[in-house]
Amino acid sequence: MKDFEELVSVPQLDQSELYSKWKKFINGVPLGQEKIFNETLMAWQRCADLGISPYNLRIEELSKEELSYRQGKLTEVLKLLDAHIETVKKTVSTHSTSYCISVADRDGYIMMAINEPGPEPIPFGPGLSPGRCFAEKYVGNNAIGTVLATGQPIAVIGPEHYVQTLHRLSCVGAPIFDISGEIIAVIEITTPTGFESPYTFSLLVAVATAVQAGLRQNLVERQLKETSKVLDQILQQRDIIFNSMSQGVVILNKDGVVIFFNKAAEKIWDLKSEEVDGKAFDCLFQDKCPRQEPLLIKTISEGIAFTNIECKCRNNRERKNLLVNTSLLVDENNAVAGVIGIYTDVTELRRQEERIKEQEKLAVVGQMAAGMAHEIRNPLTSVRGFAQLMSEKQAIDQAVLKEYLEIMINDIDQADGFINHFLQLSRPKPPVKKVSLINDLINDFVRIFESQAFLQGTKVNTQLKDVPPVIMDANQIKQVLLNLCQNSLQALRLGGALTLTTTYISKEKMVRIEIIDNGPGISPVNLKKIGIPFFTTKDTGTGLGLSISYSIVDKHQGRIEVESQEGSGTRFSIYLPVDEQ
Repeated sequence: MKDFEELVSVPQLDQSELYSKWKKFINGVPLGQEKIFNETLMAWQRCADLGISPYNLRIEELSKEELSYRQGKLTEVLKLLDAHIETVKKTVSTHSTSYCISVADRDGYIMMAINEPGPEPIPFGPGLSPGRCFAEKYVGNNAIGTVLATGQPIAVIGPEHYVQTLHRLSCVGAPIFDISGEIIAVIEITTPTGFESPYTFSLLVAVATAVQAGLRQNLVERQLKETSKVLDQILQQRDIIFNSMSQGVVILNKDGVVIFFNKAAEKIWDLKSEEVDGKAFDCLFQDKCPRQEPLLIKTISEGIAFTNIECKCRNNRERKNLLVNTSLLVDENNAVAGVIGIYTDVTELRRQEERIKEQEKLAVVGQMAAGMAHEIRNPLTSVRGFAQLMSEKQAIDQAVLKEYLEIMINDIDQADGFINHFLQLSRPKPPVKKVSLINDLINDFVRIFESQAFLQGTKVNTQLKDVPPVIMDANQIKQVLLNLCQNSLQALRLGGALTLTTTYISKEKMVRIEIIDNGPGISPVNLKKIGIPFFTTKDTGTGLGLSISYSIVDKHQGRIEVESQEGSGTRFSIYLPVDEQ
């Protein structure tokens, strides 16, 4: 504003005195240094150095094509100025009915001009019209050219113009800067000399400042849009990469809310991303994870990552063995911004490992069985034969001896039955498989078994869903059901309930048979020993029933899983492949 005050004081000088100074300058007469006149003197000196004639006005004009091209480059500025033009017109018209509002580009070419001739038309033959250039090198000092030369708002009044043709004009100009600080345009107001107003200067500076603010705002908006576009692309790439992974990927924000849930995670947890996005992770998974605090939440609360932690979880359908790795996400201030969890489903791997272990156990036991059965059965056969022979030859009065011999024969038969079971582990009978309806087999089995359960006061229930046919040896699978149901019945003792269910697991192409009791459950220690030959908690058990059941189901390319919790009952799950034809 200091420079502005110096410039607007120029009209206070006598116009004839200004003209006199101009006349002296162009005739080479030295002029004294006057503070109020210094800017004008420097402008005249620039014009003289450029070789501009003070008596002839040189007009440079663009072609229509070039003008259209340059106007296109200045479209943003012209649009921003539209919002202020009416205010400028109203203000200027209060002190001059004749005026021209123009906008020039950085080279001084007028891009837009609003001419209001009024009763006192602007005394300028060529006129201020689009395409004409008002750079100092062509027309001398003026409100457009001098603003471009100095980079400052300026007013040029009457005889201050170096070219005499412009002496009857007063013009005020203000620069418009782009984001980099370079002049992008000049807004200018021209009136006849004597009709200028000091308020015009302040108005143009305010308009130029508003346009610059608009340019900055537009740039920020463009940058935000571009950033948003780039972010969308990054998120798309993230989704493509993460959704192509076989591991489940879950991302939470710092508040533990799910913000990403990939396709593999959907499969692991049997949940759609739409069901979990924007919801608290610990609330969604509190009934699926046995840990008091899920590892993802613990990573946020403790600020530490976890590597290769195996968790046994359960989705809506089945148990899962998951290998969990977590990592903290931090912001630019190194503060916790969230957490990412990578879940590797090792359920099938663990099943294979368990199957191999069972096969190894059975192989060892089978080898033992083959040798032991040969060594034991031969003498037992002889003993039984002689006991039977003696029994048949005893007199009737020797009833006691006969009773003892019968006991011997029964015990030998029992030992022989044990050996037969033992041999089944070493030389299992291959299943004779055919397509069967598992629900029919279960219904037939229950009709026979429920009478045994009734005597104990146990109720047998069935919940059988529509399932595809199964490829199996019906007699062997019935034996498995009998072994498992008798174990449950013995655990229930008096009362209780036993439930048999069937479900089709489409992704595995298997039918699951569940045998569920509400008995006392199995301790964690004993649960690990389930299926080991000779392990039993019953006084009269052999510990071979479950081993044989595991062996039979394994020969059917299936598996047995067991879940139990002390005080909450036990669940045995038998998985058998369906007929895919």
